Amino acid sequence: MQKSITYLYPDADNAANLKMYQDRTNQIKAFYFTKESYKKVYELPYALNYAIYFLFNDSEDENLVYIGQSVNGIQRIEEHVKGKDFWSYAILFVTDNNSFDKLSIDYLEYDFIQKFKESSYVLTNKDLRPNRPNISVYDLPNLESFINQIVFLLSAEGVDLDEVKTAPEKVKYYYPSPKHHAKLFVQDGKFVLVSGSVIRRPPESTKEWKNSRRFDRGNEIIDSYIANEKVKEIDGKLITQVNMAFKSPSAPADLITGQSENGWKFFKGLDELRNK
Repeated sequence: MQKSITYLYPDADNAANLKMYQDRTNQIKAFYFTKESYKKVYELPYALNYAIYFLFNDSEDENLVYIGQSVNGIQRIEEHVKGKDFWSYAILFVTDNNSFDKLSIDYLEYDFIQKFKESSYVLTNKDLRPNRPNISVYDLPNLESFINQIVFLLSAEGVDLDEVKTAPEKVKYYYPSPKHHAKLFVQDGKFVLVSGSVIRRPPESTKEWKNSRRFDRGNEIIDSYIANEKVKEIDGKLITQVNMAFKSPSAPADLITGQSENGWKFFKGLDELRNK
């Protein structure tokens, strides 16, 4: 099936930092903006409508996301500019006729939290919304249509929630040394740590290193994976429960050892792929 998207760049001199886009056959409108350019969104039409939004970082090591809702659109982002330091860009969704209401954005937030829990992204939300909002069966088809459209518009900006659920046929796996129980494959330019791989927390000895922040951050990442149910502790081992995609091979290598690694060298044969 084919779809088309219309983009508008309100500031042509900074086109990569601010854009509006929409499938013109649908009422969902998206605003993409960096943290530095969020104030310019106030000048755009529909920006104060009821909204659901996603905050992302652009790190190669961590795929972080925060999902929120707003009854006054872009105004809610003000609280996150200073309150959350991890994010570098956001995507905010409204309807052009403001047909969202409080219950609908509540349901959208719930549904997307569940979707991202099953993806390679790590949710930074403190409340992971375990309870499904009570939605009328008459409203649900419309909301599901909105959800499908938002998934499509997210994918247009590189946020693919289904990217790693299954490995492609005849995939080539890359392995570390035999002492590590893990494997990785490459798909669409991303490095996917396979479900069932064993990872480790940073060794206690790294507490004394000059960059001790790495020890704290490494444990925070592991705790987030456990909270998101992407990792479980089984018989004293931390085992991944889903395929997890990264922008570089060093991030999964770091997870496997708990220390800083050169992923291209860590996984046997991977450096040959880079050389090709």
